[in-house]
Amino acid sequence: MAATIQDHTFMNAPMLFRRFTLGLTLASFLPSLYAVDIAAVTGDAVVTLPVYTVTDARDLPPPEAWRHTEIPGFEIISNASDRATKGLLRDFDLFNQAVGIVWPALIGRSPTPVTIILCGRGGKFGAFVPKNADAGPQQGMASLFLRNPERATIVVDLQTKELNLTGLDIGLNGVENNGAIEVDSYKQLYREYVRSLLVRSTPRMAAWLEEGLTQLLMDMQVSPTLIEFGKLEDPNTVSISQANAATLNALGSADDPTAVALTAAAEDRGFNAALARSGLMPLAEMFAVTHDSAVARNSIGSKWSKQATAFVHMCLYQTGQRYQKGFVAFITRSAREPVIEPMFKDCFGIGYKDMLLEVRGYIEFTNYKSLGWSSKKGEGLSAGGPLVLRDATESEVGRIKGEALLLAGHADPARAALITPYTRGERDPRLLAALGLYEREAGNADRAKKFLEAATAAKVVRPLAYLELARLRSEAALAAPGAPEGKFSPAQTAGIVAPLFIARLQPPPMPELYELIGDTYARSLDKPKPDVLGMLFEGVDLNPKRLKLVYLAAQLCINTGEFQGAADLIEHGLRYAPAGPAQTRFADLKATLPPGTVATPKTKAATPAPAKS
Repeated sequence: MAATIQDHTFMNAPMLFRRFTLGLTLASFLPSLYAVDIAAVTGDAVVTLPVYTVTDARDLPPPEAWRHTEIPGFEIISNASDRATKGLLRDFDLFNQAVGIVWPALIGRSPTPVTIILCGRGGKFGAFVPKNADAGPQQGMASLFLRNPERATIVVDLQTKELNLTGLDIGLNGVENNGAIEVDSYKQLYREYVRSLLVRSTPRMAAWLEEGLTQLLMDMQVSPTLIEFGKLEDPNTVSISQANAATLNALGSADDPTAVALTAAAEDRGFNAALARSGLMPLAEMFAVTHDSAVARNSIGSKWSKQATAFVHMCLYQTGQRYQKGFVAFITRSAREPVIEPMFKDCFGIGYKDMLLEVRGYIEFTNYKSLGWSSKKGEGLSAGGPLVLRDATESEVGRIKGEALLLAGHADPARAALITPYTRGERDPRLLAALGLYEREAGNADRAKKFLEAATAAKVVRPLAYLELARLRSEAALAAPGAPEGKFSPAQTAGIVAPLFIARLQPPPMPELYELIGDTYARSLDKPKPDVLGMLFEGVDLNPKRLKLVYLAAQLCINTGEFQGAADLIEHGLRYAPAGPAQTRFADLKATLPPGTVATPKTKAATPAPAKS
């Protein structure tokens, strides 16, 4: 029988984690934005939008009934009941606040817009499952996290309450089960949300570490006045459904010893219960799982997920913190070198086999210290304002579903979802931006440009739309330069950078826009004003390892006489550029500086004068 000893510590504002990343920054410089309007560059011209030909109205799928709402950072559609949707989102709001308390740096990272799709009826969830994402009967899936560098979508299956898993070997805890495992939709939403935050780490955490931290966070106990983190449930408890089945079986067997026993679904338990009667996988196998593998995507009933959580919990919270120092060293080194047993042993002092025995002992006798936060009187987590749900427009449904399907790799259904509302007359700027980006990805530059011109003229909030419009204009200028020697004319330059200045203020920050600003001025008759140089310094500060951007910014500083800023940028480039051609380019650029120009101590870059408001 598994046992647990817990020492619970409460704090007013606990910091539970330390970010294991290098702080590589230049001086922070945030100049004001040029007051540039897209319409001013286009001459406020009327944009003629493309036409999609539909031979028969029956080719268009019928409208779907979804509900829509927005909360800060999230746009949501749901076809579950309003009551179920509001209940889930109210709890999610409290959970989000709790994450901000126990790990404020995680919430504070640069935001990526997230859409949430809650599938409550009609079997809608399956359409979003990526191809080859199913790991087979051994593992289950009731939620998805789909992403690219610009956007993310969370899809949660609220319809499925149990998953049938063949050969389930965790979570049984000696209790008869029917081969199924219960699904907690709330925790599945929490899991995918935490993954959407952790994925922003640079470099990205290993899959096992990401999963272990995700499981710890999604299992937080949260109320308006109390947060408990790292606390484990009693491994010897059983679910209500299993207890009811046992009671009925006891009553039934008393009357009829030959009666068939009732069974219930197993719970998706914490690691100390789930692994109590299950063998462990070799550590080398656990560390080798990749982010895009089916094993990492499907956590319900997953031995890998539970074992990763056990290892992380032991290293962080075991009484006496015996392995915490080695754990920090292991994470730091594994971010920059292959994970092999000699490196592991160098960090922990023991090899894989001995550490696996330690994990097994910890599962059986979990002696640990958890952390908690309790509010002062009147300072608890806020309940938030009333959540307003309304019928989603065809444009919203088509755009959100279409882009999620694209992220899942389902191109044809995605196209149908996107063009259907447009064909029926919808002209929402966010839909136009999505269509423009879809056509751009499909290689249809003319159609893409028309959609993107219309969307950006309507001031859509979608930085990639502005970036791709600027790229299209840059490609046109490269094909037909408006100035001698293949240079861009002032009008061409203004047309390219205007949408980039707007995109710069929209989340998420995109390093490519800073590079295109630098590349455009490098090809232009115009010299960048201090405002523009300030933007490039900002870009380097946000993306210190984008060496192309560092080089362009240094080159433009030299061209405009900002030699001190150039020296600081060149020194930064020499520090981080790999040996070979990259180092040589920065060294050659350094040789063009006036004699006596040296970098500022500690490479704090001299920034140009701020732009005028």
